[in-house]
Amino acid sequence: MNSSTDRYEYSTLEVDTEAQNRNLEESARAAQAPEVNQNATEHLNYPEVVAGGAPKADIDNTLPEPVQTPEKEVAGAGAVATAAPPKICGIQRKFFWALLGAVAMLIAIVVGVTAGVVASRKSTSSESASSDDSADSTSNATSLYANTNLATANFTDGLGNENYLVVYQLNNKAIYMSAWNSSRKSWVVSPIVDGKTNNLGFDSVRKGTALSLDVFAYSDSSRDLHVYWQLPDSGGLATIKALTYNAAKGVSTQSTLPAANWVDSAAGNSYISTAGSSLVSYGKQCDLCNQYTYLYWQTTNGIREASYQNASSGWYSDNSVIQVSTASPSENSSLAQAYVAAATTDGHRSMNIFYRATTSALTQIVNGDGRYVGAYLGRDIGPKTNIAAFSTGFNETSSNITDKLGFQVLTMDPAASNGVQLTYYKGSSWTASSTQVEALSDCRERGTMVANHARRVYCLVSNGTGVEIVEYAWLGDPDDTSTYSNYTRIGTVDITAS
Repeated sequence: MNSSTDRYEYSTLEVDTEAQNRNLEESARAAQAPEVNQNATEHLNYPEVVAGGAPKADIDNTLPEPVQTPEKEVAGAGAVATAAPPKICGIQRKFFWALLGAVAMLIAIVVGVTAGVVASRKSTSSESASSDDSADSTSNATSLYANTNLATANFTDGLGNENYLVVYQLNNKAIYMSAWNSSRKSWVVSPIVDGKTNNLGFDSVRKGTALSLDVFAYSDSSRDLHVYWQLPDSGGLATIKALTYNAAKGVSTQSTLPAANWVDSAAGNSYISTAGSSLVSYGKQCDLCNQYTYLYWQTTNGIREASYQNASSGWYSDNSVIQVSTASPSENSSLAQAYVAAATTDGHRSMNIFYRATTSALTQIVNGDGRYVGAYLGRDIGPKTNIAAFSTGFNETSSNITDKLGFQVLTMDPAASNGVQLTYYKGSSWTASSTQVEALSDCRERGTMVANHARRVYCLVSNGTGVEIVEYAWLGDPDDTSTYSNYTRIGTVDITAS
């Protein structure tokens, strides 16, 4: 007998050596597994699969080495016989393992291709969602865009009703307006760009576009609405688009304003802004107000102005930028516009634009008696600071005017932790308040705020599932600076009402 480490025991009977060798060679050939064509599989890289009934990661899916069947004694035969190959589930073991390997390969290929398709779709979806100019095709396409800019305006109609207007963008790039009428006491939602009216598709709107809105009053009962936005940007620049809802169509916020009644304005496609520029505009609202329509935007060289006097003269803008004694505006500065009714000698009533200068200064430029003059407001702000402003009085000397010239300028710096800051003008000087406006603290997180001449403020506020537009009203007394931070929350602007 061999030692105990030998795998098999052999008979001591004499055997025919040549016959035995022939039998061994035939047995080996019969038991060897089929040859695998490596050329058919060597270029494939199969992923690791652990689900769906496929082999687990800790199982070797390669084919086993050929199995040699051991020889056994056949008593009284005087020769060695080859045992029958073992079977698994009724299939010879060599064929069972080959079949199992082939099945594993097939499953891996199917799973791999499926995973690749899914990954490709997810990648495409992710790239589309991250594009600033892509439309959101998901189920929340008509929800409020979380990074929308806002625009607001107001007017008092011929019946004495107060009207507050707010313009915003949806996830699919559509532009809508919600309007509040004090007699109806509810919001009415109207489409401006809905992707199917006025030959304006969503490809005519920049995702995250700047927005501006103004009202031009011909009389107490007749007025135009002007809205401005940007086309998709190209090379860091964006063409400004403009529409007018004119008096002939009848502007009433008691019901939805049809999108088809918005008509092209000559200001559209005529002016080019930087892609990140803010837009601010002005429309005449009173007899003592400036009688033109104005639009302001930022170029690579500074702030430009376009104006409209009447149909015969049309829109006009030269290629120069506004030159003021203070520093030029910083890149993509927030812009805010406030106007006051003022009787002046040369007809240029006071329009005021607030922005951040390259020196970081919060700066005012005034279209007034001396045309454009500048002023430093006593506060420095960061490059991403949002600015909102409205007037709290008039620059008239009449004894009938009790609220003398004043402004509220609200700033929110996302890089600072000081909330909403107030800088105000009273009498003849600016004051930068050292305390934040607590009532507006919910506005800071999203960093988007606008204000209108009715002293209403609108900002984006997170609500757990997205964002909403919240309305606030100023309760301050223009003559009492201790009340200047008094704001109250009115409620949420409805963007779904009809």
